[in-house]
Amino acid sequence: MTTTSKKRVRSVLCTVLSFIAALLIAGGILCTMLYVTAFNDDFAVSVTARSKYADLLSAELKESFISYGRASNIEEEFFDSLFKDVITPQKIGADTEQILRDFYEGNVQDSVNNNDDLNAAILKNLKEYAVQKGFELDDETSENLQTVASELCDVYNAYISVFSLSYFRTASRMLASYKPYVIYAAAVCAVGFVITAVIMRLFFRKKKNYLRYFVYAFSGASLMLLAAPLTALIAGVGNRINISSAALYTMASGMLNSTFVSIAVSAIIPAALTALFAVLWSSANRKNI
Repeated sequence: MTTTSKKRVRSVLCTVLSFIAALLIAGGILCTMLYVTAFNDDFAVSVTARSKYADLLSAELKESFISYGRASNIEEEFFDSLFKDVITPQKIGADTEQILRDFYEGNVQDSVNNNDDLNAAILKNLKEYAVQKGFELDDETSENLQTVASELCDVYNAYISVFSLSYFRTASRMLASYKPYVIYAAAVCAVGFVITAVIMRLFFRKKKNYLRYFVYAFSGASLMLLAAPLTALIAGVGNRINISSAALYTMASGMLNSTFVSIAVSAIIPAALTALFAVLWSSANRKNI
């Protein structure tokens, strides 16, 4: 094999290796970003807070409570007071955070832990309302009010504990089981990149000859990380999910769009390294080293 043929084969091999390195870089960064976004309970809680999930769910809950109240001869003004003093957006937000963290830990609960406190608070307000309306709090009335309070708590839990549904339970267990493997995959990608980088380095003596392949690898990884999420954001993929609840829709679309944005922003890392290696390559060419 002539020297020219050897150089051509070496060039083809290094081009293939640089493409593999780009895939490994992009894969490693992608796994890391998924680990700190979609697979992270803190990220989910922050997105839920930003999406005004608690305020929207409070409005949906109030409508359900009012519908229930009409059947029980409870006026709407009672629920105005209840959602102002008891079932506040702050409470809904705190209970949602607890449910979300349990979901990410694979420990989905059927209801929130402070359900008894909510029941007692609703019952207290119902008794005060009954007295205002001129009812005597005898045993029968108290028992009826307790039934109403319990049923309103059930309605609250049905909205708050949406992640306790069977398919969410399965997803929760899978999430908790496979979450560690995401960071393991990132580590494998990192090791794979080091191996390909060493092989490309050993093919050449001069820096100017091997540094260009590092430029190819990092620039390719940057484009990979930027193209897919940017396309998804432009196409509005995160806004096309079919969920009837406005609160759940804003949370789910917020999770998707925030994850897409985070992945797209992560393209800055290989882009910066591309610029660094490009400067080094240019300097090596000038010095012919």
